[in-house]
Amino acid sequence: MLREISSEIFSEKPIKFHKGLNIVLGDNEGSNSIGKSNLLMIIDFVFGGNTYLSHNIDVVENLGHHEFNFMFEFNEEQLFFSRGTEEPNYVYKCTLDYKKKTPLSLREYTNLLKKQYDLDHLMLTFRSIVSLYSRVWGKNNSEVKKPLHSVSNEKFIDTVTRLIKLFNQYERIEKEDKEIKELNEAKRLRDKAGRLQVIPKINKKNYESNKREIQRLQEEIRTLSKSLYSPIINISEIVSDEVLELREKKKILLNQREYNKSRLNRINTNINKSVNIKFEALIDFFPEVNLEKLREIEDFHEGISSILHNELKRAKRELTQKINSLELEILDINDKLDEILNPNEEPNVFVDSLIETSSNLKNLQMQNTYYEKLKSLKDSIDKKKSELEKVKEDLVNDISKKINGEINNIYTQIYNEQRNQPKLNLTPNNYEYVYTDNTGTGNAYVNLIAFDLAIFNLTELPFITHDSFLFKNIEKQAVENLIKYYHSFDKQIFIAIDVINIYSKDTKDIINKSKVIKLSKDKLLFIKDWRTNKN
Repeated sequence: MLREISSEIFSEKPIKFHKGLNIVLGDNEGSNSIGKSNLLMIIDFVFGGNTYLSHNIDVVENLGHHEFNFMFEFNEEQLFFSRGTEEPNYVYKCTLDYKKKTPLSLREYTNLLKKQYDLDHLMLTFRSIVSLYSRVWGKNNSEVKKPLHSVSNEKFIDTVTRLIKLFNQYERIEKEDKEIKELNEAKRLRDKAGRLQVIPKINKKNYESNKREIQRLQEEIRTLSKSLYSPIINISEIVSDEVLELREKKKILLNQREYNKSRLNRINTNINKSVNIKFEALIDFFPEVNLEKLREIEDFHEGISSILHNELKRAKRELTQKINSLELEILDINDKLDEILNPNEEPNVFVDSLIETSSNLKNLQMQNTYYEKLKSLKDSIDKKKSELEKVKEDLVNDISKKINGEINNIYTQIYNEQRNQPKLNLTPNNYEYVYTDNTGTGNAYVNLIAFDLAIFNLTELPFITHDSFLFKNIEKQAVENLIKYYHSFDKQIFIAIDVINIYSKDTKDIINKSKVIKLSKDKLLFIKDWRTNKN
């Protein structure tokens, strides 16, 4: 827990803190600008916040850049740190007399705090855990109807997600969400493969058409298997995967051979006309030809003729070698097919027909298999999304039930009578904090305080901070009951309050016992007073 803060700009130093309730006390005149909110904002700064830098810019303007030295105590171990306004992105580990040692980035520092407060199991950053529940003037997080909003324009779904994580219930959602992401990634890859024609991509209409064609081809194969030649031919060998793959490979090689033969014919046609060919046409045959170099040749026609003739002859040799190589591969496949099928001369037409039909059947079956797998993926994603929504619904219902029950208990202690307490209506993507009977400012802030105290009770939230403006319009007896309730906690609570002469002796005793500093118009937090623009 936080034990002390000191600074060269403080009029009183160090300021010591203790477990439970810590009060920054103002005077009985309710004087403003004496430092109550400033000190609460500095506490937020010590806990890794940054609003002090933007909202309290007048402090730097009047006192210059400054540093805060502070000490935490965890399990009887004291940790000393320093953070300043000039280098706010770093927090320094210090010796016990605050000599700087090791610089930590702000992230490293808040991670250290998270670990020291035993919050590592929560799926939130330290600041996401504590920042919302530091309700200090200037932080703009005190909108009474949006108690889960750190800023007014924050997305509702993000606020609900943060609450679920604070209750340490997000792991169930994360598990389901991870499975959905994995399924979506698998679907994305299949969709991409389909667009690139790596795998067949068909729609439902094609799928149904394929099913009918598959039935027809299967019937055709059964008919062929009962033909005159079937007794002398092993049908299973003919329609085996190996035969079909060899047949498919042969088709590809035949296409490549025809393509290269076409290129060779074009070269033969142009080999004697190379002198008259335009430069740009060379790219069609020889992408590597340097056209700019050719244009620089002084004897243009003689140069182009010689170079082009040599290039054409070289390309002809390469294409001829390629065609011969393809011929050998085709012959090799033919030999493998002959070895498997060992056909006689008479049933060749039968064998070709059977293989062709089986190949078409396999292609259609493969298309439908991929369609079924993709459909299965989509169905699994829809099912998982439905399951995730059910998990979220159950979680938020359980959380809201606990919060509303706790608010009811707190209201009973604050008012000592039956009043209609506010209610949190929570969904996985939204929430509303509803109160109807009393919409005055004081009662609205009681609703906000009660909400924070409910969260404080139900979670591992390490501390809360409530500024004096929250108490201004709350009826006297309700404030006294709140002070008593605050005082019942061992976890640290930081509040600012003033004008305490109106309260009972018991309440004043708690306040005086819990105060960490007393400020007034004559005793300010800072060493300089710039309220009236005096030097």
